[in-house]
Amino acid sequence: MIFALQQTPPPDGFVVKIIQPPSDVEGLADVLLGSLGLVGVLVLSAVVLALVFAGGLYLYRLWFADPFPSASEQRPGDGGSAGHITR
Repeated sequence: MIFALQQTPPPDGFVVKIIQPPSDVEGLADVLLGSLGLVGVLVLSAVVLALVFAGGLYLYRLWFADPFPSASEQRPGDGGSAGHITR
């Protein structure tokens, strides 16, 4: 019972390790590299999405021909079924 009421003696001292904060130049370099990395990811994703979209349009035009070939080949007033322009 006596041992339970006794307090342990305090430690002899503390060990403090002082860490130097990063300089402003190192912090600025980290920010610039991070922003360039983010811009690179955005540009790369935009290029990949543009290529996917262009490939999809190419395949769409390849599989499905022009639904109105006569309309795209004629101009108004050429005497076709597209109509006439009166003056």
